[in-house]
Formats: sequence, structure tokens, C-alpha cells
Amino acid sequence: MPAHSTITSPATYRYYSLQAAIAQAYATCRRHLLSVLFASILGLGHAPYPGDTEISVPWLTKTLKASGTIPADATITSIECTGLDGNRGLVGVMTRVHIVYVQAESTSKNSAQDSHHLHLILKKSKDGRLPRLGNIISGQAREAIFYSSNLAKELMPKTLLSQVHYAQGSTLLGEYVILMDDIKQRRDKGDNAGDDASRLPIDVNFVFGNQIWGVPPTIDRSTLPSTDKMLEQLFITAAEIHAQHWNDSRLMQLGWLKTAAWYQGRNRTRWEWSVFAGANAWALGKANAASGEYPVKYSDKFIKIMDDAFSRASWERLQARLQDRTIPFTLSHGDYHAANMILDRSRSSTTPDLVIYDWSEVCIWEPTTDLGQTVISDVAIPVFQAQARTALQKYWERLVELGAVNPSEYSLETCWKSFLRSGVEKWLWVFAILCSYPGMPAPGIQYFHDQMLAFIELGEKEGGIAYDITTVICFAPKTSSQL
Repeated sequence: MPAHSTITSPATYRYYSLQAAIAQAYATCRRHLLSVLFASILGLGHAPYPGDTEISVPWLTKTLKASGTIPADATITSIECTGLDGNRGLVGVMTRVHIVYVQAESTSKNSAQDSHHLHLILKKSKDGRLPRLGNIISGQAREAIFYSSNLAKELMPKTLLSQVHYAQGSTLLGEYVILMDDIKQRRDKGDNAGDDASRLPIDVNFVFGNQIWGVPPTIDRSTLPSTDKMLEQLFITAAEIHAQHWNDSRLMQLGWLKTAAWYQGRNRTRWEWSVFAGANAWALGKANAASGEYPVKYSDKFIKIMDDAFSRASWERLQARLQDRTIPFTLSHGDYHAANMILDRSRSSTTPDLVIYDWSEVCIWEPTTDLGQTVISDVAIPVFQAQARTALQKYWERLVELGAVNPSEYSLETCWKSFLRSGVEKWLWVFAILCSYPGMPAPGIQYFHDQMLAFIELGEKEGGIAYDITTVICFAPKTSSQL
């Protein structure tokens, strides 16, 4: 196992802890001040913050009118929040917001016909000192910053992102708030398609069979595209995203982007903390499986690959990789898998739009990593064994067509080998964390083990690959005593 922290790690941890404590004290004062100011004097309401238990109707009305989402003469009559301040996910708080509004010129005697419905998602960071500490170290505010940036505004195609009505993020305070469309509630209004199953938005992981959890019986799978067509669309869409910033050095100046600091030789401590956490989690996962306490069977080949990767992991090896200019970089989603995608069929069931969300890990990275992640995460082994090369060729051809790469400098074979290596490297650390994560079912871990192993065997056909620990999700030890 590598040395897990630099000599400054304890001091760094104390610094971040102090920052989180000050941020929480500020947020608490802000909440009390706003409750007095806006309730007793202005009554105009304010944007939601982490820890708020309601959404201001005046603020929401003003925000939605400003974005043109509701008419200027609209009046919001009700707001229903499902799961407000509940936790869905590992980091933040997600809430479905159902809004009903009416327009001033409505004259119908039937109030139900006059009502219009709007479905949104409110995503917030958790309130509290420890959640803020985690967000400061991991940089989770970057998603809100991304949505407010020119990167998001200029990203093509325009249908790629859900409409964001409000986004505020602070890396200093370790907090974020995002208000966006709930894509799953979209309905076509042009031809009264209503609830036609072929026109409803669908989770992309259902197209691939949702390998661990299965597809709900309410889903009509006959309306879904084939897995090979879906995989091709994911790869071509990735090419269109990656082509826009292929080897774009301007990305390095955006300090809020994950990994920008790593490319500049900074934030070593955060990376090493995370590698140490991954190594410990992997050791625990192996021990649980060996004792029979956790019914997962790891192959000897898989264990050796994981052990070797963690044993040689070092900041110096990472830096050698990032400074190798023969390896391209671009703007990457960072968590590109089917559970973070929706196939929006509300406009067309024959040419549906792919909408990608959860950009909390948006980063600068080796492009093919996004592709390998989604294959290992979601695509059944027989499918990716048969289709991965074809889909990858479509990706590469689209890059060439868009002028992002020169075929003589970045060949299809180079792209293929990068795909085989980077996909596994993306999953090494993630698997280590998941294999001993509380509540993670053994069948899920067995699934990811089998997926990774089959993907590794694709690489073995090319002569074998040495995998490194590279990209991680940044977080610190639970206490400074662990440093």
C-alpha cells in the first residue's frame, strides 16, 4: 500500500475542518437573518439554502417567470415537495417539486382545466459541519458551478442537459443548490401523445436491462431501442461532448473542475487520502469475502490486478500519466453511465434525445474513460463483447468527422487500447470502495466483479495491460487520527 498522505496531511485536515466549522456558523446566522428579514420586512422570499425546509413561493414565481418557464401573468397556487430534506443518494438531498399555477386571463368555470402543472427537481447539499467538510474536500459544489458556466451553456447538442432554473454553488462554503426540470415527467404537448408508452421518458439503464435490479414490470420493453443502437448513441454522444474541448488547455484554468489541480501538480493530499481509503476498503472487502461473511467470489486474477494497482499507486505515477502529452484530455462527464441518463422520447419516439444529468464529477480526463465506465457499469457481457469495438469505432469516426482528432496522430487502434485500459482504471477505486460499503448487496458486487473481469479479458486479447489507480472521488479520513 502506498504512503497515504503527505507530511502536511494533519495540518491540511485541520484547515479544512476549521473552514467547514466557519462555513456552518455563517450558514446558521444566514438562516436566522433571512427568516427575520424576508418574513417581517420584505416578504419577497429568497432562494433555498441547504437546511431550508420549504421553498419560497415569491422567489420561485420570480425565478420561473424570469426564465420564461411560466407566463408573466401566472400565479402559483400550490407547491408539493416529495422527500424534502430526505436523503436520496450518497451525498446530497434530492426533492421532487410539483407546482400548480394558473393564468390571470383564465375564464373557465372548471378550475382543474385552468390549472397548469410543472415538475422540477431540487438538489441541495446537506446542512451541517461534517457534510460541509465532505463537500469542501470533494468539491461537490462543482455541479452547480458547471450549470452556471459557459461550458454548460455552450455544450452541444442543446438537448443534452435538463433546463436549469437556478444553480448556486460555493466551494468555500461547501454547499450547492440546483433547481432543474424533472425530465421523467415530460409529456409531449404537440400531438396529445399523453401517456403513450412509446413517448414517455425512460431511464437508459432500463434499455440495458438494469443488470442488478432488473426492469420494473410497468416498463414496456417492446418500446425501447435495441441495446446495440443505444450503446452506439451513447458513444456518439460522448464523441460530440469530447470533441468540443479535445486537448483544450483553457480547461486547466477552471479551478473548480475536478482534476484541474492534479494536472497542475496540486491537491496531492486529497488524492492520497482517497487512495488510502480505497486500499483500506479493498482490504476489508477481501477479508469479508475470504471469511465467508460476504458471499462474493473473487477470481485470483482479479485480486492480483487490484492488489498490484494499489501497491504501486503513487502521486508520482499519476503525475507521469497526466503530463504525458501523447494521452489526450478533454471535458469529461466523470460519471458517465446509464443510471445518469434519460432517453427523452417526448418529442419523438424514433429519434429520442439523450439527456445526461448528475455532473457532480465533471472533470478534465482521458476521453475514453467515460465510455469504459458505462460499458462496465451497465452493458451485459455478451453484448459488450460483441458490440464494444463497433461502438468504439463509431465514437472515433465521429471525433474525426468533427475535426477533433487527426487519424494519423490518434488512430482507431490507439483509441481502442485507451478504452480498454481507462475503463478498468475508472472502476478500480470505485470497486474497492463498493466492496465493503455498508448495505451494498453481495450480488451487486459479484456483478461488478464479473463485468470488470470480462472487460479485462478483452484487454488480454491485446497482449495484456498494466492498470493504475488514477481517478478517484476525493474525500478525507473520518478523523484526523486516521492520518
